[in-house]
Amino acid sequence: MGVLEKETNGRRRISITQNPHYPRLAVKCGENQYSRHSHVHQTWSLGYVLQGRTLVSLGTWESELTEDQFIAVPSGIPHLCSPETGNPFSFIVLYIPTEYLDIRTPEFSQPRIGGIDSKVLFDLVDLFMQATNKSELDNNSENLQKFLNKNSSPLDEEWGENLLEKEILFTQESPYGSRFQLYRYTLKLFGLGQKKISTIGKMEHAKMLMSEGLDLAEIAVECGFYDQSHFSKVFKLYTGLTPTQYMKK
Repeated sequence: MGVLEKETNGRRRISITQNPHYPRLAVKCGENQYSRHSHVHQTWSLGYVLQGRTLVSLGTWESELTEDQFIAVPSGIPHLCSPETGNPFSFIVLYIPTEYLDIRTPEFSQPRIGGIDSKVLFDLVDLFMQATNKSELDNNSENLQKFLNKNSSPLDEEWGENLLEKEILFTQESPYGSRFQLYRYTLKLFGLGQKKISTIGKMEHAKMLMSEGLDLAEIAVECGFYDQSHFSKVFKLYTGLTPTQYMKK
């Protein structure tokens, strides 16, 4: 039984498993628990619907994903899944650090949408989760590129811009005139207002501080939250995990 099959057969509502040799290479499995606000990843990601259906927002673009469909999202693109209410929903997401991919290629530089049988996807994901050296990663990345080329196509509509490349937008200072002008500017580019973009910036900063070993009370203060409880509530809304769950991944 592969790594991914073990996780999806478990009883936990959401879990993250890391490759022991490359910790930033990870897979998340979830059931009826997910992020509630648009967010970004500093890794390339592939999200796959195991059960149910969901509306997917990616920057300024929206569409529906159903069972056995997937979406590939480059690093820095704001996105959100909003599953159909009242029906079961489960998913998996593969996170791959961009340094392991040739992000100049269309398969990894553009958002893509496609579909495939879950067993094929499970086998592909397991290869990444079980990789022990750079040679294996390079080979897996080449296979992933071929997989995407064969089973998916790039979005044929405008979807906005990369948020992480616009670092000034993480601040509350506006170089674009009034706050209203900034709101219109960010809404056009990313489908998000400045307030949500600022919070996304805080979440990414919090993740970095967690990796450095700071405790949650210090992180809450550093990221500008009222207290640890407020920080934990917002963090779960944007990641689907509590800070404690995230740190134990």
